[in-house]
Amino acid sequence: MRYFHPTLSLTLLCAAALTACGGGNDDTDSSTSADTATSYAANATLIAGDASSALDESVVAAQAVVATQAGTSVPTSADTHESAMAVPTETPQAVANVPVNCAGGGTATLTITGGTVSSVLNGQLDAGEVYQIVFANCKSSTGATTVNGTLAMTVLSASGSDLSITTTATDLSVTLPRGTVTLNGSTSRQVSSSAGAGGTTVLNSQFSSPSLTLATHFNARSSSFTLSAVSIARQSTWLNGVLQSSSINGTHTLSAALPNGSFSYTVATQGGVSYAAGGLPTSGAWTITLPLTRVGVSIANAVATITVDDGKDGTIDRTFTVPIGRLESDAG
Repeated sequence: MRYFHPTLSLTLLCAAALTACGGGNDDTDSSTSADTATSYAANATLIAGDASSALDESVVAAQAVVATQAGTSVPTSADTHESAMAVPTETPQAVANVPVNCAGGGTATLTITGGTVSSVLNGQLDAGEVYQIVFANCKSSTGATTVNGTLAMTVLSASGSDLSITTTATDLSVTLPRGTVTLNGSTSRQVSSSAGAGGTTVLNSQFSSPSLTLATHFNARSSSFTLSAVSIARQSTWLNGVLQSSSINGTHTLSAALPNGSFSYTVATQGGVSYAAGGLPTSGAWTITLPLTRVGVSIANAVATITVDDGKDGTIDRTFTVPIGRLESDAG
């Protein structure tokens, strides 16, 4: 199958008026407090990783649904003849609202247009095909994440293990280890897959989006973010359909208007940054650029080192460290 289908607290800190809940007050103060900088760092290091993971998980689930539907379809004599002649010229009847049982539990409703008789029934994504999948507690395999909502996909090109698609998410909810994220918006994606060590599958993807909203429900609270000007490369390793680790490299603008503060800043990784299967960053460096301040984050050995350059004059005004658990509790 092209692409792949492996067998297959913003927390108590909210007490401080300038530092609370998601990043303070749009960087209008001349001095950024340690708590505010930590909140910036938490969202900058985690939210884009959550969005990338949710996108990959949803496409993995979509591919599993497509493969399952093909395995239960009975080709007509015309289909068999076309396959034997290897001349896919007939226009297929659209697959419309077909119910599918997901391999790991739950269901999905599948609609396919475009393509040919053979390609629609072959269980993989082919150029010219357009998909709409409505997930209902769908898991691509045992141990995989749960997906709900709607994903539309248009296949632009497909060759071997390389795939180019556009996707549109509508209330697409994915249950990640840290909590639930819900996506709305469109992306363009180029993807390739290869075999990794120990029976794993390695997925390399590049995704871009002019604007993508991400609603999160972490740590018993809900927040909503907008990611814009997104250009992120992601490499992820999977075993039996379950994410093992990942890394991302790229830039995006992250903004939010939260009950106790708002922010908008650009985030750039300094080379690749790595994440564990649960979504927490394990190593790497990020630069967060606000109108008046530049914040740096580097992570190693479960500790984040945060630097603050007030005025963006190249002089580090403060440096401090926090455990990774602090970033997890502050994000979202």
